Amino acid sequence: MLSTDIQREFIIQRIEKVVSSLMEERPLFKEDLDYREIVKHLLNIAQKNLAYQQFHDISDKELKEICSFIMATEVLAKIGEDLTPEQMLIFDEAIQRK
Repeated sequence: MLSTDIQREFIIQRIEKVVSSLMEERPLFKEDLDYREIVKHLLNIAQKNLAYQQFHDISDKELKEICSFIMATEVLAKIGEDLTPEQMLIFDEAIQRK
């Protein structure tokens, strides 16, 4: 294996571990997100935005927080797809008040 393949595999393994943990802790993630798709999505985000060393240096706790935020955003986006235009307006107004 080339070092870049080893690095990619390291990133995948860390992300898979975090996603598995989050899906066990938060059943909503398990219900609303496809494991393989969210791992792929998080991998793409990591590869586009971080150099390998930056990813390597992120603590497990910080990685879990980042992944949790992204996964929650994905769940929220899916919920939004099911809202009628009237429900979306109510939702938007509720968010603006906060």
